[in-house]
Amino acid sequence: MAVKIIFCPSCGEEVEIKDLYEGVEITCESCGCLMIYQEGKLLLVDTNEEFNLEDLESYEEEEEGEEEEEEEEFYYDEEY
Repeated sequence: MAVKIIFCPSCGEEVEIKDLYEGVEITCESCGCLMIYQEGKLLLVDTNEEFNLEDLESYEEEEEGEEEEEEEEFYYDEEY
């Protein structure tokens, strides 16, 4: 059973996190990207980039929501 499901910051595929504790190593099965959970963030080992766990959980949902908002705004702009 997964503790969390995130999107890999390297390839964008879903990664299932089974245990979440300080220092746990998480590997993306699709691209092999290695991440370490430290101080509430995920550290991408290859590039030393840090990512908030919450940002990786909703990566695709935010993009879809932003696109819908833009379309709606554009639609309303045409009416006026």
